[in-house]
Amino acid sequence: MQRRFVLPGPDVGRLLLDRLVAEGVRYGRDFAVVRIMAPLGTVETLAPQLSAVLRDADVLVRWEADELLALLPATDRAGAERAAERLREASTEVPISVGAAHWVGDTAHDLIGRALPRR
Repeated sequence: MQRRFVLPGPDVGRLLLDRLVAEGVRYGRDFAVVRIMAPLGTVETLAPQLSAVLRDADVLVRWEADELLALLPATDRAGAERAAERLREASTEVPISVGAAHWVGDTAHDLIGRALPRR
């Protein structure tokens, strides 16, 4: 099965993230994000490679010009860390930085800030 990744622009990523936050608030659903920073101009080639190590329910989206965001529904903190490690290991040719955060009832903005990768 082909994994899902979406690269048209950050608006799609923001929409999907807002939806996860809304579902978390309304239904108490867990989710996490992994923020991936890559060298400029490499996200298009990295996306298929990175999405291959994610679950079928996960979605990889463009966040900024040199950033991707893995949206991980039904994922706790430990699961987010495992996903971040899998993503880090999957990028063998291009150096990437990853940061993970589990949603704890905060805003999407705060969640993304907590997922800031350490370079």
